[in-house]
Amino acid sequence: MATASEAPRNKLRRATYAKVQDLTPGSQGHNLVLQVISVAPAVEKKRYDGAVSRIAEAVLADETGCVTFTARNDQIDVLKEGLVLVMRNTNADIFNGFMRLNVTQWGKMSLHPDGVASTPPPPPSVNTENNMSAIEYELVTVDDADE
Repeated sequence: MATASEAPRNKLRRATYAKVQDLTPGSQGHNLVLQVISVAPAVEKKRYDGAVSRIAEAVLADETGCVTFTARNDQIDVLKEGLVLVMRNTNADIFNGFMRLNVTQWGKMSLHPDGVASTPPPPPSVNTENNMSAIEYELVTVDDADE
């Protein structure tokens, strides 16, 4: 009988990286390499259990566009204008009708270069004209009976 250590191992899949222009509302699992353009001051919010949570918004960009990133607690300390970040497992959520980028609980945010061979180079330039977070989205329900 084969033990777990003797079982054949599956090869790991190489990570795929998206660009800001590819983000769509409600999409999940994006990996991106982005440059920090600006960081807003952090706001402290008291949670229902009494703990204090810090929240700040930052504008991140690559050569295809820019997006607003909602940073929480320790993530805020990493954000400095001009730095290039590697964002893994992010979601493009809608907050008050506008798209925001969030790192999930299984995600990771680190400085570029991060030592991972599959990580692409930093963006050669940044495009702040195509702001994906400036587009307002509205939830529209479609009634199946009308069709």
